[in-house]
Amino acid sequence: MSYVLAYAISATLTGGLLWAVARWTGFALPIPDLLLMTLLCSGLALLPSVGWVLGMLIMCLVLLRATEADVWPETVLMVAGSGVILSSSSRP
Repeated sequence: MSYVLAYAISATLTGGLLWAVARWTGFALPIPDLLLMTLLCSGLALLPSVGWVLGMLIMCLVLLRATEADVWPETVLMVAGSGVILSSSSRP
């Protein structure tokens, strides 16, 4: 049950952070891509030891592919902020 709770909290916080930073920086992040990133990366973050690293790599790739964002500062801010959430939720 703790894994389900950790997954739900991680997905919610990551999705909210990505949406807020995308809106703040002024570029479009389509909702299907946002859901794909948050659900996939939150699930990968639950894997022991290397899960959050895989989640960050997937998030970088999907962000760069789905948006017209620059690597600095938009993508770096989103991935760094999400990395804090994913690394803390990988230990339920």
